[in-house]
Amino acid sequence: MSALKNTLIILSILLVFSSCSVKHYTIGMSESEFKNSEKYNLELVEETSQHAVYRRIASADAQSKPLSYHYYYFNNGTLVRTELVDAPKPGIVVLGK
Repeated sequence: MSALKNTLIILSILLVFSSCSVKHYTIGMSESEFKNSEKYNLELVEETSQHAVYRRIASADAQSKPLSYHYYYFNNGTLVRTELVDAPKPGIVVLGK
């Protein structure tokens, strides 16, 4: 009976690990394929007739303020470049007396 129990536990763990998939974006993938795989955390930041740039929040702090962004660059509907950029931080102003 314990062998069956161990088998069920192992299968449950494997099911959990296999259901947590990581999204893979590859150079050369189509823009429509990219948009279909990333529906919620995606913002179009620039678009011309031949080029498009999308931005996605890569990491955020405890208050959900973005710490870094992923940018995805498309030429003629094909992914040509990705870039990870830290979010701009506000300048620190020191006032003297």
